[in-house]
Amino acid sequence: MRSSIFILHILSGTIFWHVPIDARSVLASHSHPSDVKHFEPELDTNIGHWSPSTSSIDWCERNYVVTQYITEFWNCLSSFSMCILGGILFIRGIYNKIETRYLLSSLGFVFVGLGSAYFHGTLTHLGQMADELPMVYSMIIWCCIWDFLWVIMDLRAQFTKICTDISSTY
Repeated sequence: MRSSIFILHILSGTIFWHVPIDARSVLASHSHPSDVKHFEPELDTNIGHWSPSTSSIDWCERNYVVTQYITEFWNCLSSFSMCILGGILFIRGIYNKIETRYLLSSLGFVFVGLGSAYFHGTLTHLGQMADELPMVYSMIIWCCIWDFLWVIMDLRAQFTKICTDISSTY
């Protein structure tokens, strides 16, 4: 419990670090507006702490509606639920002594949640990479787990066939 409070304290300290933005209001909301994929009929032009946005997408929700320090507040907040779920899975996995591959997949949830929170909180290119790369790496972990399970099932089937052949021969 103390570690989660400590992590939230660190995150709140970095997210709510106060820098005056009055002088930044002359900046555009996005560094390259023509290259940004957006869901709304027009690109969101709200200015906030992380302006100008350097990400190539902006389609989840309106920017800087709740606070000027978090670009997409509700997406950022909901991403932390993924971190909490992954943390619970990881801790329960250690407690129940499950295999390392499943612990890695639990950590994948944590990193996807942290990267997604960082991206939706800032809408920067670095945040976009922090959002997308853990998803790719987590999928690689899941594919390895899936392939490993199929290899084990295939080996078991072959072993069962060999044992049946041997037992039927004698």
